[in-house]
Amino acid sequence: MGCFVEKGVVVRCPYHFRLLAAAHLMVWAGLALWFAPPVRAQLLADGIAAVVNNKVITYVQINQQVGETEKLLRQTFTGEELFQRVKEAKLNVLKALIDRELIIQEFKDNMKGVIPETYTNERVNDIIRNEYGGDRMAFVKTIYERGETMQKYREEIQDNAIVGFMRNRNVVQTVLVSPYQIEQYYQQNLRLFQQDEQIKISTIVLRKALFPSQRTGPDGKQVSYDPQEEIAKEILYKLDTGSDFSELAKSYSEGSNKNEGGALGWVTQNGKTAIRPDLWPTIAKLQPGQHTDVIPTSDGFYYILQVEDRKKSAVTPMEDVRAQIEQTIINEESQLRQQQWLDSLRSKAFIKMFL
Repeated sequence: MGCFVEKGVVVRCPYHFRLLAAAHLMVWAGLALWFAPPVRAQLLADGIAAVVNNKVITYVQINQQVGETEKLLRQTFTGEELFQRVKEAKLNVLKALIDRELIIQEFKDNMKGVIPETYTNERVNDIIRNEYGGDRMAFVKTIYERGETMQKYREEIQDNAIVGFMRNRNVVQTVLVSPYQIEQYYQQNLRLFQQDEQIKISTIVLRKALFPSQRTGPDGKQVSYDPQEEIAKEILYKLDTGSDFSELAKSYSEGSNKNEGGALGWVTQNGKTAIRPDLWPTIAKLQPGQHTDVIPTSDGFYYILQVEDRKKSAVTPMEDVRAQIEQTIINEESQLRQQQWLDSLRSKAFIKMFL
């Protein structure tokens, strides 16, 4: 077990690791004395957020990554809640930076790995070509405007390559999925592959008139009526006497699908393809070829719908979702193995957090 320190409290630190920690701190103190005054001043200005073996992570590094998140949080929260949420965001970033540093140190110090300069040169050239149109001067200017140096930028490219290589080597390549695992996942998660009942429908939609019209009723009195409703009833009569739904939709419907003969496609009661809830109970009772009466809605429309086809609720066959299941298992196993791998790196390291 290694030594992991949060807020100055040592957790799981056996005697030999305490000696290691003391040695690291002595080395760090010695290095601080040897640093040139400008370097010491920069370290103090940045503020040390964590020490990972013989490397430091500064508050500046954290703030660079949490800046946009903090802006969004300030739009929603204030006071103590804002403080706690910002602190949580910074802590998450710090832990990610610690993991990143551990991976890089494992590659450089324990594996004695090296990223070839040719790779870095090719990556820089790709960035200049793809993001700056081949203008090297514009690229260099942008780097310095960010307050970076070319050396720092190249080191960042190398570190990204190291992290990608190490994650692939220790996590991704080790995950293999057997047919048995896929079948087992499918049987244990059948509800995920349940298909709701689907109904294929076409629609004719008319917008209600903004103002009612007046006409004389049978008793000689003036009554209000909606001329759009009268048109909807006329359409319904034509459907009942054998007219083609598609042709009527092209002629009368005000829906965006009128040019397709009112075809709306497959709809369900719930989910992404759900039809509005006030229409589902009516179409759920119909068989293919049947249509509804005129349905007025509270938001100002008249609907007439025709059922074209139906599909009963069913479970998607395993073969249709095999690739999806395999990727899900790979993702879950990769997360587990990555956590185990990072835990093993932490167990061998001296880590002190000051956040």
